[in-house]
Amino acid sequence: MWNYRIIKNRDCYGLYEVIYNDDGDICAHSEKPEIEDYNVKDLLTTLRLMLDDAQKSSYNILYADEIKFGKFCEDCDKGEEVTLEELDNILKGLN
Repeated sequence: MWNYRIIKNRDCYGLYEVIYNDDGDICAHSEKPEIEDYNVKDLLTTLRLMLDDAQKSSYNILYADEIKFGKFCEDCDKGEEVTLEELDNILKGLN
């Protein structure tokens, strides 16, 4: 038998696949969690969001080999550029 269980490991809580023997004792669990978060409430919220998104998109399945990726934005490369003059003006505005 197996199920998913929340296991705390250091500072995080994770959802792990747990396997039981015939006596009901835990005999193994997955090496890495399926999902993890810093508290149980956020972990459960994320799972609810994932299930909701999966249900909403179940009518429109994406096929990995057919996805055509676009750019994140037109000016992505320019978005981080700041001239020294612009930086100087920004810093003067903070004083």
